[in-house]
Amino acid sequence: MKTFLCAIGLALALPALAQTNPQPELPPLVPAQPAQPAPARKKKAAKKPDAPSASKEQPELPPLALPDPNPPAKADLPLPLPPLAPLAAKPPPRPVVALGVAVQGGALPIATSARVEQGLRAVARMSPTVKDAPGLLAHACTDDPCWASAGAAQSLDHVAVADYASGTLRLRIIDVEAKKQVAEVGQQAGSGLTEVTAAGEALMCRLLVPAGCTGEASVDAADGVEIDIDGQKLARGEKRKLPVGLHALNLRSGTKVSGHTLPVLHADTPTLYARVVDGEPRLLSAADLAPRPAVPVAAVAASAPPQQERKWTKTAAYVTAGAAVATAAAGAYFGLKSKSDISQAESAFNSNGGAYRPADLTSLESGNSKAHTANALFIASGVLLATAAVFTFAF
Repeated sequence: MKTFLCAIGLALALPALAQTNPQPELPPLVPAQPAQPAPARKKKAAKKPDAPSASKEQPELPPLALPDPNPPAKADLPLPLPPLAPLAAKPPPRPVVALGVAVQGGALPIATSARVEQGLRAVARMSPTVKDAPGLLAHACTDDPCWASAGAAQSLDHVAVADYASGTLRLRIIDVEAKKQVAEVGQQAGSGLTEVTAAGEALMCRLLVPAGCTGEASVDAADGVEIDIDGQKLARGEKRKLPVGLHALNLRSGTKVSGHTLPVLHADTPTLYARVVDGEPRLLSAADLAPRPAVPVAAVAASAPPQQERKWTKTAAYVTAGAAVATAAAGAYFGLKSKSDISQAESAFNSNGGAYRPADLTSLESGNSKAHTANALFIASGVLLATAAVFTFAF
């Protein structure tokens, strides 16, 4: 019984003791969580509830970056590669064509026309797009379809036609397949053989050689003569490389100045000579400097044979003149036949819708051949007439 009463008393005394000595309330234990990555900047971090036992809020520390316990071996690291060099772009392939060359223009002598054609063909072969540049057979064409048909007869791809008239040279390129002109250039060319040739080479170079064409100019100057080419002084004995074509050349001797045209060819440009003649600076060729023997008039009169000894020369003059007339008549005959054959071929060309038949091509070639024969006979006739004149007046 005592024991029971003691237990009841102890149970009643415990609450009173608890009220007199209160114990501080501890927060609940929270298990430790692993470190989480920091949230994205766009979202604001949620505020943690204040711990009742903390007197001041502690800043949150970022997680420590610990070294990798298993670092990769050096052999596993990628080796640095050298920078890649850009591949050189290959230019697109250029078409390679056969280009026929023809020179027409009655104002040019035959020798000049042949030299101009030679220069045009030489420059055309320098082009990366030309595989062959033959001379075109002589044709009396006046329009592009005719030239295209002439080129097709020689299996050509393009035809280059140079026309000379009134000191101007014009160069055209005609597409044989399309039967039309695809390019044209022109310029003043003077009248001399070298000047016209240089102008033609410059035009062909402008159309077909993008890198340009150059030649070497040489002017031999006498003492006291100064030279400038295109405004640049030329030293004595200097050989200057210049673009193919015509250049301005000035000669100066004291107060006298003279202007000239300097032709520069791609190859074999002739040397010119600057000399003072009659007090004036002049530009001369090698032929101008060639010595000419002076024959006194009295000596010619003294060496003249008597009148009776000139009978054979008169006979020779008559015979030569007769041969000249006969040769000219033969040339006229072949010229008429040539004109007839070419006209027949051209008429057939027009009636066939712009195409030559094999028979027409035969007529065309026959007409061209007869034209060459006629020209040769006319030249021979002129030579015979000149010989007859020599027999008549020189002896």
